[in-house]
Amino acid sequence: MKSNQSGRSMLEMLGVLSIIGVLSAGGIAGYTKMMERQKINATMQQINIIAAKISSVGSMANSYGGLNNESATKLNAIPYEALTETSGTLVNPFGGSIEIVGSFLLEDKSDVEHPQAYAIKYSGLSQEACISLASSAWNKSRQVALLGIGVGADADLSIYQGCPGTSSVACPEGSTTSLPMDISKARAACNCQNNCVLVMKYF
Repeated sequence: MKSNQSGRSMLEMLGVLSIIGVLSAGGIAGYTKMMERQKINATMQQINIIAAKISSVGSMANSYGGLNNESATKLNAIPYEALTETSGTLVNPFGGSIEIVGSFLLEDKSDVEHPQAYAIKYSGLSQEACISLASSAWNKSRQVALLGIGVGADADLSIYQGCPGTSSVACPEGSTTSLPMDISKARAACNCQNNCVLVMKYF
């Protein structure tokens, strides 16, 4: 009689352990997705803050010439969580780098003396973040004027006002790929696993 009871208890215990295992696996997957979503939201918030502050200062200046990470930090355009102890080095929510540079409105850089635009580059993003950020409705903000967005394994900082007709670059107008980028185009452009790049260009 005792052996039957202990045998039943062992089976029950194994059943309980397997249920706990399944629930734990589901919980970990759910937690991972939640953390990924939180990082994506934090990235969007960071970019919006940086762009709004740089554009508000730039509206009073003739150009963005000389704009870089250090000068953007001095303008208080960088959120606190992106700052590191190393001067000029900025980090994004995915642990990758942030690069801010003065840029050009035209492809031929005929305004090379006075860059009238600037670009914000986020590196080291996950593939899911790349797709989500590429297909977001960035151009709804009235505070800044968005020229284009580029994504991929190595998005180019030279996105310009005319906007090239490529599937990895999207622009508000004048492009074969409009903003927000279609989800299927975003998936194709973000074929970069966990080392994706996002470039936003504003004026």
